[in-house]
Amino acid sequence: MNYTDKLTRDNCVVVLVDFLDGFFPGIKTINHDLLRKNAEAFTRLSQIFHLPTIMLGEEGDFRGNFFPQVLANADHAMRIERHTPSAWDEPAFQQQLAEIGRKKIVLGGISLDICTLQLTIDLIGAGYEPYVVVDVSGSDTNLNETAAMLRMTQAGAVMVSWASIASEIMKDWQTPEGPAVGQLYQDFSYWGNRL
Repeated sequence: MNYTDKLTRDNCVVVLVDFLDGFFPGIKTINHDLLRKNAEAFTRLSQIFHLPTIMLGEEGDFRGNFFPQVLANADHAMRIERHTPSAWDEPAFQQQLAEIGRKKIVLGGISLDICTLQLTIDLIGAGYEPYVVVDVSGSDTNLNETAAMLRMTQAGAVMVSWASIASEIMKDWQTPEGPAVGQLYQDFSYWGNRL
């Protein structure tokens, strides 16, 4: 993987991993309200740029329900339920990625050191290029979160934030998406001083 490769609206896929409120008890490394806001911003970003988007997760039992903020902005997403820690082990997910035909996978979700990590490692093994959005994820301890990011980086994944991706894909404030990205920053980032 070339670490200088940049994301564009034409070369990447967004994968939303398990944004389910039942996992909150195990998330200690990021404020839950901030996680919800970041997850919403990440989902809106995929909407702004009309990126192919896959939404992973299964509601019910200990998993709870999808974040309402994510659901409200995910009408464009393909939904895939699964019963495995790594979505790669779900044939429907592999098939959907193959049909989309893009190698750069921008993914993030709960939890960084389990489902996000497992999927990232499998994607690399299958020849994909994962960009892991670290601020839409969390873990039970800082140690586990750091270990997960180190393992994914050592394997070849790139660690990013939702705001850095927004700027990278937009590329120029004069594009049609520029005002929407600016509003996204105002509503969901510290640049807007509203958090």
